[in-house]
Amino acid sequence: MKKYFGIVKNGYLWLCIAVTVAIASWILFFFNAEFSEEFTGGVSIEFNGEIKDDNFENNLVTALQEKNFPKLQVNVDQEEETVKLKINWSLDSDEKVNELSLAVPSYLIENGVITSADDIVSQAVIWPSVWDYMRSTAVKALIFWLIAMMIYMIFSFWTIRKYIAPSVLAAVVLLSSILSISLPAGAYWLWMWLDSTIQIDTVFIIAILTIIGYGINDVIIIFDRARENIMKHSKKEFSYKDVLEDSIWQTFRRSIGTSLSTMLVLCSMFIFGTWVVQRFAFTVWVWVIASFLSSLFVAIPTAYILLRLTDKKIK
Repeated sequence: MKKYFGIVKNGYLWLCIAVTVAIASWILFFFNAEFSEEFTGGVSIEFNGEIKDDNFENNLVTALQEKNFPKLQVNVDQEEETVKLKINWSLDSDEKVNELSLAVPSYLIENGVITSADDIVSQAVIWPSVWDYMRSTAVKALIFWLIAMMIYMIFSFWTIRKYIAPSVLAAVVLLSSILSISLPAGAYWLWMWLDSTIQIDTVFIIAILTIIGYGINDVIIIFDRARENIMKHSKKEFSYKDVLEDSIWQTFRRSIGTSLSTMLVLCSMFIFGTWVVQRFAFTVWVWVIASFLSSLFVAIPTAYILLRLTDKKIK
């Protein structure tokens, strides 16, 4: 395929841009993230009716403070016939969460928001012990994936260990994967900033685990073509920069075709799916873009940079 511009030779530029965007995304995400009751503990109630009080959230927070609860975070999602009310905070004990689960329905009935408990469609209570388990499990899953993927890359490219150190490839895949999930994190923060009902919940965690498991495909395709090209030129002197550059452009159409087809499916899910499906589709859709850019502008150029740093003879 025709080379429109050099990618590998500008590796430091692409890497600096990627790292800057990643750091900015994670800073915005962690300092402004709003976790759902699944990760903080709390109460989620869905009931039939309509909230007509414009100060409902503030009034509810004040009423709960009078009952010795801290200043809780309240999110209201008004739909056509039902209202979804989420109240979350890091409460000290399961008993405190249980008291909250009783206090909220009482407030709704006393203030005429609902006529009786029969108007409550569903009510979920997340205990502190539950969200602590969920957080630790999510962290363990991420760590396990990172270790497993690095081991996989080492054995997958063992055949070209004389030309590219497997540890270099594993390090590149790890960096590329971290950078590719940074953009979805930043985009999700922007969505939370625009819509207060959007929170970090298990749907977001599932989306992240899905994309870091699937996202390695583009990088592997390019590296596999690089392996074929290196083996083809292994009996004569060759330039790593040229071989890696060729590998990027030879797989460009396949990578962009795969990304576009996946994005079309995700767009359909976002337009026609339920609220949960929309959040999942949005996160993965942003990641598809980030993964495509990362595989082209980060993975291979970074591999070349590491090769040059570890072996001065490489051209």
